Amino acid sequence: MKAYRNYQLEDFIIDEDFIQWVKYPTEESEAFWQAFMENEPAQAATVRKARYAVQQLALVSRQNAPNGEIPIIWTDIEGDLNAQNKRIFSSVQLDWRAWIAAASLLLAMGFSYYWWNIKAGSSPKSEYSRLVSETQSTLKELVNTTSTNLTVSMPDGSKAILKPNSRLSYNESFAGLIREVYLSGEAFFDVRKNPGKPFLVYANGLTIKVLGTSFEVKAYEKDKQVTVMVKTGRVSVFAHQVTKNQDPETKGLVLTSNQKAIFGKEDEHLSRTLVERPTLLLSSRELEQFSFTNAPISQIFAALEKAYGVDIVFDEEVMTNCFLTTSLTNETLFEKLDIICEGLESTYKVVDAQVIISSKGCN
Repeated sequence: MKAYRNYQLEDFIIDEDFIQWVKYPTEESEAFWQAFMENEPAQAATVRKARYAVQQLALVSRQNAPNGEIPIIWTDIEGDLNAQNKRIFSSVQLDWRAWIAAASLLLAMGFSYYWWNIKAGSSPKSEYSRLVSETQSTLKELVNTTSTNLTVSMPDGSKAILKPNSRLSYNESFAGLIREVYLSGEAFFDVRKNPGKPFLVYANGLTIKVLGTSFEVKAYEKDKQVTVMVKTGRVSVFAHQVTKNQDPETKGLVLTSNQKAIFGKEDEHLSRTLVERPTLLLSSRELEQFSFTNAPISQIFAALEKAYGVDIVFDEEVMTNCFLTTSLTNETLFEKLDIICEGLESTYKVVDAQVIISSKGCN
């Protein structure tokens, strides 16, 4: 939790979450800031002035100013912000040309980028910030600063459940040939099917391409890995890089239900495995058929493949005499496999999202 109670005017103005609230208020953000001002009355006036400042900068950001005036005016603005007895919104502290020049600077460079990367000497902007700043379309950004999930409804009917400390940007109309979304943090997506208009999620170095499915993405800035877990459907994942002679998707992976991809941001290595707890893809009525009496193991494995959408690889010739009587209903996939392998004195392991069965056969 940020120490807003200790913020000064300039701290609010350059805070990305504060700017997000001012420009794109939500019920959650409105409730948060109203409660903050009630609980911290000494900060209420500062919050209102900072909010007004951001609103004015947004209004004049479409204007232009001579490049030569920008450094001088920015210095004047900093002086006003740091002065003990001055307020940047009283009477004529900054004239119209100063506001225009300041807004032009913010529009060109990004307020947070300029302050933290140029003035404070911090690390370069994130992959998320870079991609968002480079896009040619107008984006809507949502930031979840709460401790609960935030449901986001997108123009095509797709939905995203945005986890705390996460942010999501997308085109408000989804115009064009593709639907593009930018994520920093964690979100669960339920994408509306549209084969003629692919849905792409850019998540800190990884691109997820789908036609219509549900999946979860975990892509926090501080983490060294990006994780994609598919619940239903099929997605393509690949490193976000563009070369003249190579389609980056050809170097990626295709994930189906209950599969997970792990992407190392430093070495751009992609690996595939099963999710920790695969979910059933069958109805409860179909699940009732998971009762076997002296059934061949091939029949049991085929039922598991259908139920969870996984590939089970085994030597049919070696296990041709393996039969089993069992009921598999309430257990997880891996618990079911434990029961089967224990009964047949076999073992299993997961390799590249496949279940590999090792067995010496049955007498």
